[in-house]
Amino acid sequence: MDSLIQTINKLQDVFAVIGEHKIDLPQIVVVGSQSSGKSSVLESLVGRSFLPRGTGIVTRAPLILQMIRYSREDRDEMLKITKNDDIKFWASFLHKPGTIYDNFDEIRYEIEDRTDSLAGANKGITHEPIVLKVFTPLYDLTFVDLPGITKVPVGDQPEDIDEQIQELILKYVQQPNSIILAVVTANTDPSTSESLKIARKMDPEGERTIAVVTKLDLIDKGTIQDTTDLLCGHKIPVKLGIIGVVNRSQKDINDNKSMKETLKSEKDFLRSNYPDIYKKHGNKVLAKTLQGILIKHIKKTYPILHKNLQDTKTRLENELKTLQTPDSKVSFILGLLKEICKSYCDTIMGNRRDVSDKIVMGGARIGQIINEEYLEKINNIDPLHDLTDEQIGIILLNTAGITSSSFVNEKALENMICRQLNNLIGPSMSSVDFVRVEMLKIFDCIDENILETLKRFPRINSDVRNVLHKMLDDKLTNIKEFIKSYIETYQTCLNTTNPNFLFQLVKSSTEMQESFITSYMSNPKGDSIKNKEGAEEDEKDEENLKIQQFKQMLSGLNDLDNTIETSKQVKIHRCLTQCYFDFIREIVRDFVPKRIHHKMVKLILDDFEHHLDEFVFTPYVLNRSFDEVLVEEDSVIEDRNRVEKMLDAVNKALKNMVDIQCY
Repeated sequence: MDSLIQTINKLQDVFAVIGEHKIDLPQIVVVGSQSSGKSSVLESLVGRSFLPRGTGIVTRAPLILQMIRYSREDRDEMLKITKNDDIKFWASFLHKPGTIYDNFDEIRYEIEDRTDSLAGANKGITHEPIVLKVFTPLYDLTFVDLPGITKVPVGDQPEDIDEQIQELILKYVQQPNSIILAVVTANTDPSTSESLKIARKMDPEGERTIAVVTKLDLIDKGTIQDTTDLLCGHKIPVKLGIIGVVNRSQKDINDNKSMKETLKSEKDFLRSNYPDIYKKHGNKVLAKTLQGILIKHIKKTYPILHKNLQDTKTRLENELKTLQTPDSKVSFILGLLKEICKSYCDTIMGNRRDVSDKIVMGGARIGQIINEEYLEKINNIDPLHDLTDEQIGIILLNTAGITSSSFVNEKALENMICRQLNNLIGPSMSSVDFVRVEMLKIFDCIDENILETLKRFPRINSDVRNVLHKMLDDKLTNIKEFIKSYIETYQTCLNTTNPNFLFQLVKSSTEMQESFITSYMSNPKGDSIKNKEGAEEDEKDEENLKIQQFKQMLSGLNDLDNTIETSKQVKIHRCLTQCYFDFIREIVRDFVPKRIHHKMVKLILDDFEHHLDEFVFTPYVLNRSFDEVLVEEDSVIEDRNRVEKMLDAVNKALKNMVDIQCY
């Protein structure tokens, strides 16, 4: 069962080499304030004194301490290097492979030197871990020793040293697979313990927290009952247990008191002061308990850990595909251009499998611009925008010149309609611009792997984008000219006999219809138009009535001498202008979206691959510039090396994980 812990040790080795990673490994994280006895607890568990000591922050880098109960193979490997059969305990550092340490004072010096190398000679800290393997005949355990919690900077420590330490501690304890070993001193109030505050914050239910109570030998005799309550779990709500220990004092260290003697003294002290519970406490009990907790935790978290490794492997393999150096440069570029075209077309046509559920994009966004935003703008245009009754009256007079205006002044009507239809041109032109911009944006939404590949090769990326820009600019000019010409056709060629226009008149207001009909009551055949009073008049009076009616029709209404508000002629021309505008607007709002779709979107999709072949691939062939365009930036080479290294680490980790399946 202990080999489970050794398997996790191997995983730690793998990921420590590559630096930052997102794999959450099961491990025991030691948290405590400065001078809480953190180092003494670890040394008691190891059975050797090897950690740096002193005032202030001594631990300034995460120390991954792997206790390994060595096998015959491990011992044989050690003997090959040292040729010393008397060694029973030894250690090695991951950053110094092949170097064996059997003098634990030298281990202390190496930790100090390595810390200065990583964090600097001042009192700053680093997130980069030091991995120390201690080979022992005792047991397998793995710890992460972190800097002691402090509140006030001392000496040349940074002003924000407390925040830096908190950030480093939280980085480890917030991982769900971490077991929190909170070191608490017996001679202080547990409610003020900084280690317990952090544990409660990251593990509020206490599911993965074990508390270690130190300095039991430093409390007053009168407070032993309070300490007993503490050790029995009445004051600290943690579910993995509370274990009291008695470690070496500074005098013991100065006197070189052995670990064996320390463990005997601890046992005697606990039996004497806590006779009812002493068997549940002490460093030996702590080691056995931690071993059981860690093994149980590893088995529990194995499925999730294995899945995370598999997911990471898949992600890295896909990432590496986009970073691989092509075997055949010609085939690579040709294939890349085809993939670009397909992904671009799929994005616009909605054929992508990885459909976004966050934002509207691709062809759907083009549809919004054409079918929603454009139509909304054009529907909101006032047919009589900036055309008042007074202006209509003046236009009627000016276009009539020295003659009186006829019933319907064709020149005035053409003038006003031409003027109002101008308001359709601007939104129609803008919609073409918006679609062009969106089609450029869509290129940045194609398959992410393709975009990553293009980032590797700036020349290809630039050439492909230039082709798309050129195609869109060409289409833009042509389509805008056509749409403008299309609207201008309706400005200069009025057709007031069009059935759709007449239908628009029928749908217009009742007021306009009454003004129109009562002002122009004539018979196409020239028949008499009689009112109730004229029905019984004699023939002469009837002739006079006809003369007056024809005179009115031929000479114009001439009612502009009335106020503009009551002028029938103004009302008629206003309504005719409005109805004709609505009539043409329906035509334009149907035509413009279809024209954009047909002459811009569809043609780009149909011709994109051909243009990439003609203006990108063919010039590469003619100029023999494949080597030139496939030159990578230094950052890309670094990324590829990083991904390869990470993938190798994950593969090694998965291989090591096979060992756990046996348990």
